[in-house]
Amino acid sequence: MKTDRILLIYLILSIFVLKTPSQIINGNFEAGRNNGWTEYSQGNYTLISTGSALSSSEITPVVIPRSGNWMARIGGFSYDVNAIYQTITLPNYKPLYLSFFVQTRSANTSECGGLWVGAKTSIIINNQVISSSYLCQYNDLYQWTQYYVDMSSLSGQTAQVIFKAEAANSVWSYLYIDDVSITTSTAIQEEVQPNQNSIELEQNYPNPFNQATNIKYSIPEDQFVTLNIFDFTGKELVTLVNEKKPAGTYELTWDASSFRNGIYFYKLTVGSSIISKKLILLK
Repeated sequence: MKTDRILLIYLILSIFVLKTPSQIINGNFEAGRNNGWTEYSQGNYTLISTGSALSSSEITPVVIPRSGNWMARIGGFSYDVNAIYQTITLPNYKPLYLSFFVQTRSANTSECGGLWVGAKTSIIINNQVISSSYLCQYNDLYQWTQYYVDMSSLSGQTAQVIFKAEAANSVWSYLYIDDVSITTSTAIQEEVQPNQNSIELEQNYPNPFNQATNIKYSIPEDQFVTLNIFDFTGKELVTLVNEKKPAGTYELTWDASSFRNGIYFYKLTVGSSIISKKLILLK
């Protein structure tokens, strides 16, 4: 009887473990260096350390780790290439996202053009560049901002995750990273209410997209329509449609050239019916 009870507890725990997505090893960096992440720096700089150790007189205000005392920093180290990376086995779940928080800082000499071009930073998964941009003063993030990368296509597989910086013409441009994890959901999800049977919202195309994408929807009768774009936190960013429309099919373009890479959602509201879908911006 006791053996059966122990076996039952073991099976329950096994099911729980199997159904719990794994986290990136040392995702909050509190375990210190050489614990999950590999650091590469041409100049032998430390890339994972405490917030005080990674502070700089050139960067204000000082960046404080999002959690704990440790974080990672890549960026403008005397023209050097530097990166943190690790290889992980992903849980067999869909959807599946890489979640991470970042801040960026640049000295006031780091412009977006000319001699003082900021460090080029990239997120690379299995040798595919998922995101690439230049750090510069005009685009700095002064608070921790969460981003998601859709890794559903790699569910159950082994993947290498790389945060990389190529410090071209910049010494004082940094990307700070903290709380990296694997998750099965974002703050906002796709949704379809059951009373929208005759209303259609098609998947945007192309998706992922680079600068602009097309969105197509249909309504069966004259109705008031709103079509909005949200970020992954649920914050409304853009209103594409907000007026009464006659019955028909409509197609419009969202120009996202001024937005950062990441996952967004577009939501169609017609009366009491709501449909939302995910779109992915990759420049």
